[in-house]
Amino acid sequence: MLELRSINSFYGDVQILFDVSLEIKEGEIVTILGSNGAGKTSVIKSICNLLPIGSGEIYYEGQRIDKIPPYKLINLGISLVPEGRRLFPDMSVYDNLRLGGYPIKDKKTLSDNLEWVMGLFPRLKERSKQLAGTLSGGEQQMCAIARGLMIRPRMIIFDEPSLGLAPVIVDQIFEILTQIVHENHSTILLVEQNAQTALEISDRGYVLENGHIVLEGDSKELLESPEIQKAYLGL
Repeated sequence: MLELRSINSFYGDVQILFDVSLEIKEGEIVTILGSNGAGKTSVIKSICNLLPIGSGEIYYEGQRIDKIPPYKLINLGISLVPEGRRLFPDMSVYDNLRLGGYPIKDKKTLSDNLEWVMGLFPRLKERSKQLAGTLSGGEQQMCAIARGLMIRPRMIIFDEPSLGLAPVIVDQIFEILTQIVHENHSTILLVEQNAQTALEISDRGYVLENGHIVLEGDSKELLESPEIQKAYLGL
């Protein structure tokens, strides 16, 4: 469904990604693991053309997308939930969600999608009129995810969804990610530092170090890998 072929990306003259290749099949949850500064967010920015690639190719459902403007990717069914939530704090939860559905022209579809995401996150329905900036950290992350789901994307990219959240909220978030795959038949690319939980819900994973893919495989195999256990699980 999504394929990166030998991606090299730069910030100015500094190379960030080195021949990064990965593939995500329809219906999968695929995790990219890596420490801070490994290049995980740069992979996402390259996919979304927020960081234009220096060389390589990116394909989505057989169509090359690395030259497509970021704002047009949503029309292909690709949605991004960015690191740090990036909500509009002075707007209500309801209005933040409606912004996520801005490409939808049909009012009934928009209304149905609102009901769907609020069903996934009942807390948002309770707080729909509340300013997004006044929500707790967990509630803000729920709002960011719900906003990203408003178009019912075929592929959704999550950048560090568990960052800064309490363990009980992390468990709820990851449980909902698996629910999204089953209910909406979405495909998920998950960038995470929480290796244990991410690999437990994903099908496959890639490990990124200093801009290089250094390990890949089935999630179960990666969980049992001595390198992963030492570097990410503290074993």
